[in-house]
Amino acid sequence: MSKLLPFVRRSLIPFGWLFGQVARVRRWLYAQHILKSSHTDIPVICVGNLAVGGTGKTPHVTYLSEMLSEQCNVAMLSRGYGRKTKGYILANEKAPEQLTAELIGDEPLLMHLRFPELPLAVDGDRYEGICNLRNYAPKTDVVLMDDAFQHLNFTPSFRIILTEYERPYFRDYPMPAGRLREFPEAVSIADVVIVTKTNVPLENIDKEQWRKDLRLKSHQPLFFTHYTYIDPIPVTKKAQNITLNDDTEVVALTGIAQPQPFLERILLHHPIYHHIKYQDHHNYTEVEIQQMYKRFFADNPENRVILTTEKDWMRLQTESVKKAVSLLPIFVVPVEVEFLFDAEKDNFKKIIEDHVRRKEK
Repeated sequence: MSKLLPFVRRSLIPFGWLFGQVARVRRWLYAQHILKSSHTDIPVICVGNLAVGGTGKTPHVTYLSEMLSEQCNVAMLSRGYGRKTKGYILANEKAPEQLTAELIGDEPLLMHLRFPELPLAVDGDRYEGICNLRNYAPKTDVVLMDDAFQHLNFTPSFRIILTEYERPYFRDYPMPAGRLREFPEAVSIADVVIVTKTNVPLENIDKEQWRKDLRLKSHQPLFFTHYTYIDPIPVTKKAQNITLNDDTEVVALTGIAQPQPFLERILLHHPIYHHIKYQDHHNYTEVEIQQMYKRFFADNPENRVILTTEKDWMRLQTESVKKAVSLLPIFVVPVEVEFLFDAEKDNFKKIIEDHVRRKEK
């Protein structure tokens, strides 16, 4: 299979080239104003990527929310990928028991639970979504918008592009031959580029070589971030009476695009007994949860738990699976973004704050 995979990918290159050309023409039509794009008069910061999933948009939007909400009124908008609803939904107008991943999507739900005081909405139409958000919160100073770099009928005031350290876009190709949504040249309109999940110290990185490989212009700042995983938190009653130790057997449960960093973090402290892997934004069913229980916990092992991500936990709280989930000892491992050096952190903060102030004026 390993020998066959490169051959299959090579055979798909013509289709990837065609996919990339269609995306290139579409972007050109918007750049020439042949197709119309809307914009607003307040700062709108878009966090996006060129690849499909897994670059860390949600943790970086979380970082921006914490940074900006200290000094201005922040609102958040997402399309709510994976939800079973359509149109505009304002999370702040819903009762807590109504808010589920099925209603607004797992990532927006996670953001709302972390920042319940901030206005947060989901809408496939970004312009309409921002207008409705501003009607609800007219004192909004800046809107944070995730995964909208290819949503060309709305023009944000500031674009942040993320790419993974281990899988940068310059080593990738448009779908279906690779994971890119368009050719790497599209990065030319980004205001900032961040290499995420960097697993080496910054002093070991040839930043100028990275700038060349990423095809950045002189005015495009480049930053490197990595994840910091917080100690696991028990989220079910079954887990609250369990103390994790070095011998605890872990069943890793993931429905995210790139689970490897999460698994590597677990292995630093615990042996992984089994990894249950689903696709990104997987909607868990009662049957799946019951099967997990029968396979791994029916014999009541005292030293075995489930470790999962914050995003997965959002999808494990839907009404259809809540009862079955309550029987499992589940811990959640929160994640935070950190810049490799304080100087990078301070520079990034200044760039974002300067943009918000300049746009407001």
